[in-house]
Amino acid sequence: MQSEPLLQAVIDTMIDGVILIDHGGIVRLYNPACEKLFGYQPDEVLGRNVKMLMPSPYHEEHDGYIRHYQHTGEKRIIGTGREVIGRRKDGGEFPFELAVAEANNDGVPMYIGVIHDLTQRRRSEAAQRRSEDTFRLLVEAVEDHAIFLVDPDGRVASWNDGARRLLGLTADAVLGEGMDLFHPGEPEQADMLLRQAASEGRAALEAWRYRKDGSRFWAKISLTAVHDPQGRTTGYTKIIHDVTERRRAEEMREQLRQSQKMEAIGQLTGGIAHDFNNLLAVVIGSLELLGDRVVEDQSRKLIDQALHGATRGAELTQRLLAFGRQQTLHTKRVAVNSLISTVAQILQHTLGDTIAVRTSLAPGLPDVQVDPGLLDNALINLALNARDAMPQGGTLTIRTALEQRGQEQRGQEQRGQQAGKTGSYVMIAVGDTGTGMPDGVRERAFEPFYTTKEIGKGSGLGLSMVHGFITQSGGFVHIDSTLRKGTEVRLYLPGLNTISAEAAEKPAGPVVLLVDDNPDVRTTLAMLLDSLGYNVRAASSGMAALDILQSGEPVDLLFTDVMMPEMNGLDLAERALRIRPSLPLVFTSGTAGEEMFRTTPFRHNAPMLAKPVRKQVLADTLQRLLKR
Repeated sequence: MQSEPLLQAVIDTMIDGVILIDHGGIVRLYNPACEKLFGYQPDEVLGRNVKMLMPSPYHEEHDGYIRHYQHTGEKRIIGTGREVIGRRKDGGEFPFELAVAEANNDGVPMYIGVIHDLTQRRRSEAAQRRSEDTFRLLVEAVEDHAIFLVDPDGRVASWNDGARRLLGLTADAVLGEGMDLFHPGEPEQADMLLRQAASEGRAALEAWRYRKDGSRFWAKISLTAVHDPQGRTTGYTKIIHDVTERRRAEEMREQLRQSQKMEAIGQLTGGIAHDFNNLLAVVIGSLELLGDRVVEDQSRKLIDQALHGATRGAELTQRLLAFGRQQTLHTKRVAVNSLISTVAQILQHTLGDTIAVRTSLAPGLPDVQVDPGLLDNALINLALNARDAMPQGGTLTIRTALEQRGQEQRGQEQRGQQAGKTGSYVMIAVGDTGTGMPDGVRERAFEPFYTTKEIGKGSGLGLSMVHGFITQSGGFVHIDSTLRKGTEVRLYLPGLNTISAEAAEKPAGPVVLLVDDNPDVRTTLAMLLDSLGYNVRAASSGMAALDILQSGEPVDLLFTDVMMPEMNGLDLAERALRIRPSLPLVFTSGTAGEEMFRTTPFRHNAPMLAKPVRKQVLADTLQRLLKR
């Protein structure tokens, strides 16, 4: 068997260097790979001490190391290997990995060293470190992007200074935290991003995010997977960029586009309606003159039908003129809360038993200069739309507030909505708990003839008429809608500089929260309380009353009926005292309610007034309780 020539051929063709030394450190074998590594020819090395290939301090220590091993058997390189430095013939040094094995030649120890050059690896590692250092400096220099390195489980491993600047976070608040740190209240969104980045390599979205101080900004968020050379995911880079200004600019452009579109449509429809009205005036006038001359019943009937159709056409053109802001307004000074209280009573009777009507009217509102009849129509129109959006029933809420509109608020309006001038506005909101509107529908809601109802169920002029009337009155309209949660249409009318005439006439008396499910009784009691100098906040149910109490509005006394559906007056009082423990209570009821009242703790410290309540009894009772 030719084993020695075969072994020699293997050694000669090896990429790694192979050196054989005896127990005295003398080189006995030196393969061609070593020639390339060290630059020495075999005749310059063979028969000489191997330490000639080592720089200090290895050169001086080598012989001692061999003697130490031969006397003690303690291994430092033999059988283990280590990284060392070699010296070339030209004096240059290079790193290599040395693995040494011990052999026995007729009882004499020999040592075989395998040398693997690490020069290229060290260069690559140094280049990578330089690249990483450069990248780290670049990342740290980015101030308007928060950049995070996230581990495979979604926990923050490192982050840049831009994150501190943008989010106001500190290392203690971030390192080791999960992805949901950046998605407060939306952990499912964080999971979705992580899953998508894991499967597709990258995930991105835009959404509102919050800084540590609670302020919010519109953020562009991206998550990119990081892989090792084997393709395994080792983590993710997460970048958060504040794009609020870009979004605001887009919204302002969209508002301008929408405003220009509505203006153009308004001019077109107004012009058409104006000309059509002139034609209808001729038609209606001619039909009426013709009707005066016709006596025959059948002909008279045809004329009446034609007049009816022409009149309907006139009503349609009036709505188009309203949208085009070309209708005639009969404005006067109006106390909004009084008008809404009247409308709410009408709606309670007309919307059906499945719709609960609630009001939340802010006290002390200034008057507005508006056409009261058209404002009535606008509120009723919005209420009917809300009813249609709640086919299974729900709650209609009409609320008012005084709002100061600044430049910043104007820039925060949603797409497709109007933004009025800065100033003081009386806000009237009509909200429902219905189906809500998708974005595309909300953006087109004010366009004339646009409707999502079935053919024959709506003309598409209701909201456009409201839009035109409010705009012509110097105000603007805003829609806030969420699918499956409901819609709120907010009407903004400029408040007059002086306090409401209605509010000015009333003394600043105590506020009584009046609760009764019967609208007629509620109206009568409210009038009695008003005549006694009290400010009345009326509610049609226990839940509506609790909403008022939880809103923080001033309430000095609760005056409630006992017998009411869903929540009776005694249950309401119990829950009301949890919100305001010292709130005085007065109950009223017929005989059935009095029986229930006698079995409750309220009988010791709250009066029960029997229906019908007399004005003097009511006055004495409330005065006594409020003094106490």
